Amino acid sequence: MLMKVTMIKEIDKADLKQALDLVNEVFSEFVAVDYSEQGIATFQDYLKNKYEEVSADLEFGHKKAWGYYQNGEIIGIIATRDVSHIALMFVDKRHHRKGIARQLFDNVLASLKGNADVTKITVNSSLYAMKAYEKLGFIKIDEQQEKNGIIYIPMERPKILLEQIWK
Repeated sequence: MLMKVTMIKEIDKADLKQALDLVNEVFSEFVAVDYSEQGIATFQDYLKNKYEEVSADLEFGHKKAWGYYQNGEIIGIIATRDVSHIALMFVDKRHHRKGIARQLFDNVLASLKGNADVTKITVNSSLYAMKAYEKLGFIKIDEQQEKNGIIYIPMERPKILLEQIWK
């Protein structure tokens, strides 16, 4: 019987394409259904044409990304920008509802522990992911919005919930 080897680690430049391919695949199936053609194009432009920019951002710390690896394959990704804003969180559809998003998010929480500047964690959730973020302790802070065709709901996990975890 083949043993599953899993781990969470920072995504480096060598694994970035695999991670972005996963994001595009999950986005196309679950998120894009709520988007206009403009929104889909905006998101895919971000993934395709911004590869070098994202690589540089990871290298210089403007963004951080972690992958959930199973037998060397990335099956989940979470990325942050500006320290405490979740920019991406996607899990392969074959692995939904298995706690992978929770483990990735817990990894982000651990990385932020002790950072006095972090008073909340924010995310612009897709309609599809809103319930998952609520399960992670996020609350809706504004109504649904749209920018360049990207539809999102601003959410945050407040400081009090962070302090409970970091004690």
